[in-house]
Amino acid sequence: MNEKIGAPRYQVRKMNIIYDTGDEFWTGPVVDVSETGLFIETVHELEPGTEVTILPELGGDEDAAEHLPFEIRARVVRINEYDLDVHWDRTPGIAFIWEGMSEEEQEQLRQFFVAHGVLVRR
Repeated sequence: MNEKIGAPRYQVRKMNIIYDTGDEFWTGPVVDVSETGLFIETVHELEPGTEVTILPELGGDEDAAEHLPFEIRARVVRINEYDLDVHWDRTPGIAFIWEGMSEEEQEQLRQFFVAHGVLVRR
């Protein structure tokens, strides 16, 4: 998958993810998400390039959750470190890019975000 930058970003109410590194499971709330990737709020850090399996959760909205893939492969592309001295105004977290997703799957995500999300950035 190409690393398209600038895809529209959405917030989806009560959306969290579980991410599996192969050795550990972690979870975090989704700050924003797009057809190319997502950013979660967490103080946990992973090295850029780390591959994970992501399992989306939608806080009790099982009907909406049925429209998302059960597992999605992703790779870490950026870390916002937790640093209140230097970056007190920046949300700490991890940015992931989707890996190996077909155009059909991207379109499925896009339709889900339009139906269940709020556009926060173009």
